[in-house]
Amino acid sequence: MLPHTHKQTDYLTKVAKNITHFSILLGLNFLAVSVFIQPAFSAEKIRLVYGPLNCTLSVDALATYAKTGEITPEFSFYARFLDEKTLVQLRHWLQKRFHVDHVSLYRFFHAPKGETLLTELGEAIQTHSERNGFYALRSALVGAAANPQGWTIIDAIREFPTEHLQIDTGQLFKLNKFWQESVEATQSNPNHGG
Repeated sequence: MLPHTHKQTDYLTKVAKNITHFSILLGLNFLAVSVFIQPAFSAEKIRLVYGPLNCTLSVDALATYAKTGEITPEFSFYARFLDEKTLVQLRHWLQKRFHVDHVSLYRFFHAPKGETLLTELGEAIQTHSERNGFYALRSALVGAAANPQGWTIIDAIREFPTEHLQIDTGQLFKLNKFWQESVEATQSNPNHGG
């Protein structure tokens, strides 16, 4: 396996953190509503869970919003809980194209730092309740990165190899807080060689 430069590792870490920030944005804003879970076909639904509350949203509704800005009837149910600024941010993250090839991503996610990152992220983005999404995330992100024109979060969600992608927003908030504190500590340490 070829070693990664600090620049490549930092970029890949930023990609994973961007996915986390997107998930937090999505989770925060849709938790106000609980709906019945409908059957889904592979990676076509996102289930947001916060304690006993959960709701689902189709990936197609998010993809339509990302592509055209149209708020579909399904998405309107959730969008009414979002302010204009949050909707703009959500669309930005849904449209953002990442340019990391699948081989580099595969190598990064098989290195210790990448495995740690996926394990942490997998606590929040799961395949099923209480089941770490490590392998599914790695598969989805590497699969999405196979697109030579770059990939989006929607592409990665659609590559998720289970019926639905479940986001445990409580775990996501803890992870985000940990990462923010780690970044602040790193930035305040002048001896950090990153």
